[in-house]
Amino acid sequence: MSVAGTLAARRLAAMMPGPMKTAVSRYELQERERLFHTVFENSPDAIFIEDLDGNVLDVNPAACMLHGLRHDELIGKNVSELVPPEYRDSVVHPEQLVDGEVEGYSLGPDGRRIPVAIRSCAISYMGGTAILLQVRDITERRRTEEALRDSESRYRLLFDCNPQPMWVHDMDTRRFIAVNEAALRLYRYSRDEFLLMDSIDGILAQARSAEVELPSLPNLVEVTSAKHRRKDGSTLNVELTRHTMTLDGRVVAFVMISRLISANR
Repeated sequence: MSVAGTLAARRLAAMMPGPMKTAVSRYELQERERLFHTVFENSPDAIFIEDLDGNVLDVNPAACMLHGLRHDELIGKNVSELVPPEYRDSVVHPEQLVDGEVEGYSLGPDGRRIPVAIRSCAISYMGGTAILLQVRDITERRRTEEALRDSESRYRLLFDCNPQPMWVHDMDTRRFIAVNEAALRLYRYSRDEFLLMDSIDGILAQARSAEVELPSLPNLVEVTSAKHRRKDGSTLNVELTRHTMTLDGRVVAFVMISRLISANR
């Protein structure tokens, strides 16, 4: 039984009014101890109890796995020994306890730097005050975020550098969201000018009938032709493909000019 589990059960009993204390059987106290012991010992997150100077008083098995150290090797260590040297100044102290989560690094086996998310709070412990730290390994989260950034970067490159003029607009507001370089060259507007237009109607040379507009639903595809106007007033007859999709919770249209039919220069 860990010290933390035992003390937690005793604190629960101590908080009860006098008449209720007598009603709490030894069996119930043992069950509460067993519950707290189970939570503490089997938490997938590393749990540390430290004194106000950052010295480790108790840890759970997940904390041992995080650092590749035995329980007895962790007890008594200062928290500054458990983070990479360059992050020791950022170690959480009592006066820095905040609600919510902060990110940092733990020192893993063989000196490996492990990105972690940390939650901390002050607790009563052994008649005094201590710090409880819940530390979560976020290596996989970081990998996922990095993969998403790489994927976004690749798709952004394919969009921006594609020789076909393209844009994305909101189906409800009909405002431009993104425009690629080829579209800027074809229509002779700057990107800011596109994004500040009230709607995509700003490039139409003739009004489009509402009856033939695509509904604001995802996964619809339309190949059509349209007459557009450049910034200088010259007109274009273009063949375009529109594909509706969901982006950030809203329905948008991805539009690609597949063919320039004619241009009035």
